[in-house]
Amino acid sequence: MQDDVIRYLSDASLRKKGAGELPFSAGHAGKAEKFARFLARRYYRDRLVRSFRYSRLFARQVGRTAEQVVDGELFQDFLSECVLGSLEAGRRVGEMAVVHLSVPHAPGAWWHELLEYEREFFLQAATVDHGAVSYVPRRGTSALCRAFRWNLPEILARLKSGQPISEDLKKDVILLFSRTTAGKIYVVEVDKTTEAVLRHTDGVRQVDQIASAAALPVETVQNTLRALSEIGAVVLPAA
Repeated sequence: MQDDVIRYLSDASLRKKGAGELPFSAGHAGKAEKFARFLARRYYRDRLVRSFRYSRLFARQVGRTAEQVVDGELFQDFLSECVLGSLEAGRRVGEMAVVHLSVPHAPGAWWHELLEYEREFFLQAATVDHGAVSYVPRRGTSALCRAFRWNLPEILARLKSGQPISEDLKKDVILLFSRTTAGKIYVVEVDKTTEAVLRHTDGVRQVDQIASAAALPVETVQNTLRALSEIGAVVLPAA
């Protein structure tokens, strides 16, 4: 019963179908809908605040913050469709935030990439779906690699210390974003080998097929997959 109620509160499509076998009167169903919307607003607001914390440093300059999207009209429509904590819902809210903060008077040429970084971080924080069991290696539900043209790790360090961001921080980097089943979020810089292994780990290929697709030795792929599994970027099949 508790699991059914939780699913009802977190999935807008279930609420549209009605309470079903749940012991809800019409009045209770209305209250449940209000409570579900309150939960979703609180859930995504908290994660937007935490994930878009660097762009918040420029709130006075750009005149807005990421969590303001929770009070917007698009978000109200989203509440009628979302599955709380799903990958798709996280993508939609993250995109709302990026669009909201993409102002003409950006603080610098690096601004859009900073927003992209925070969106990918938000996706880890807002996605709790662990995915289905697989008998071959697969990516973590929200795990991804993202290529940047600015050195985001150094940019974040300078923002923390209040130092200016200059053209010398233009540097191609590949960052991997992932989340463990325990909820710990990782953002790590990776090389092209690691990016290739993750890209070809699609939940369909066996290890030798991943190695063939990535043009890498099988042993290299095995070692990389084990390392990626420790940070939630890859889910290995049970022995």
